Amino acid sequence: GGISENDIKTFVTATTVSFNWSTMTKEFAVSVSLYDTSQIIKKPSGFFVWSNLTPATLYTFNFIFEQLHLEFINVS
Repeated sequence: GGISENDIKTFVTATTVSFNWSTMTKEFAVSVSLYDTSQIIKKPSGFFVWSNLTPATLYTFNFIFEQLHLEFINVS
């Protein structure tokens, strides 16, 4: 199965947003981006906070999940 929005839990305050994808931490390396700024989560904690946001502003975050353990495919 793939990754859906339901796999990422969010918690929002006036100036921060917290993302939690701890159920998938061992499978993926994750980077989070907003506009031209990107944060790479090097340690697979499954938790990230983006702060210093402007209150009452709509933001669109992009996530890139890179699979850490690729499965080998046998071709015969």
